[in-house]
Amino acid sequence: MTDILRLEQVFQVVLPDQLKDLLVEVGPISGRYGEGIVWGTEEIEKQNHLMRASADFRSLSMSFEQLFFFGDLGNGNLVGFRILQGEVDALSVFKWDHESDSRLSLYLTLEG
Repeated sequence: MTDILRLEQVFQVVLPDQLKDLLVEVGPISGRYGEGIVWGTEEIEKQNHLMRASADFRSLSMSFEQLFFFGDLGNGNLVGFRILQGEVDALSVFKWDHESDSRLSLYLTLEG
């Protein structure tokens, strides 16, 4: 749980309980071919820093300050939650396309 609190402090966000629970109970989830469907906390921190700090991304892409990435699709595309007023919106997941810099909203329904 300490790693999750660190993520919240470093990025000044409140993470959704669903992501916190997943990270605590299950941890990172990898797909059949090694894609990081859900990263562990270290990788989440590393990738979010990279996306925000890279001069290449800043010159070629829209800002990533409104997204909080938590996984990848194994093809260069990333998935992340939208950040609204410092809170990570658990129902607002976006796929970022690394080739076009497009952000596709994926609507989720979370039960219970």
